Amino acid sequence: MPMRLVVLDSLWHTYGYPMKVASTQDRQFSVRLIGFRDFFKNSGQVSFFNKTWGSWKVAAAASSAAMVFAVAILLLSLLAVSNPLKVYPQTITPTPTPEQTVKVNYYLPYPGVLPDSPLYRIKAVRDRVVLWLTRGEERKAEKELLYADKRINAAIALTEGGKVAEGVSTATKAEKYLQSAVNRTVKASSQGKDVKSLLLKLNDACAKHAEVLTELAEKTDGTQRTVLEGTLSETKALGEKSAQALRESK
Repeated sequence: MPMRLVVLDSLWHTYGYPMKVASTQDRQFSVRLIGFRDFFKNSGQVSFFNKTWGSWKVAAAASSAAMVFAVAILLLSLLAVSNPLKVYPQTITPTPTPEQTVKVNYYLPYPGVLPDSPLYRIKAVRDRVVLWLTRGEERKAEKELLYADKRINAAIALTEGGKVAEGVSTATKAEKYLQSAVNRTVKASSQGKDVKSLLLKLNDACAKHAEVLTELAEKTDGTQRTVLEGTLSETKALGEKSAQALRESK
């Protein structure tokens, strides 16, 4: 059957136009073709376009959305190129920390009987007798240093116990023993005796005593504070004296 008749027959079937065919055989063939077409149409064999989009309206909406998205991406890219992101350096401000005081690494011996005890006078007399019986300048200086360390530690205990006046008095007596020990050792060093180890110990002791006197002065006021500050200046001078003698002995 000519293709022309099939097309015409399809138009007739669709729109209802009358059509003449060449023969009854051609007409029957056309009807069979139309039947096949209706069969596939009714059996759900739809085109890929209809299966994907459903209708032209949906396709148009999807295309418009894709176009808008593409244009938005393009505009953002152009904006980023024309106005790049600026990175500003950050200044980190360190958090202030409270000043830490480094303690002098020097051991203060146990003070024993404190000056507020009735037995302390006996102890004081005993110390003087022992010192008088000690032979040798270096050994005497070591004994005086021991007495100084015990008394400065006793001053701490008295002050912490609320007996500030007795603590200040004990601290000044401790520094008198320390002064005698430094002077005795420096004299021995100037005479050519090897007292380097004792000078080192005295240097550390002066630093520790100065530390204790500073702490005690912060806990007092008035005359007692003035006395402690004066004693502190003398102790610092003793530390410089022992350090100078140590440098000269090398």
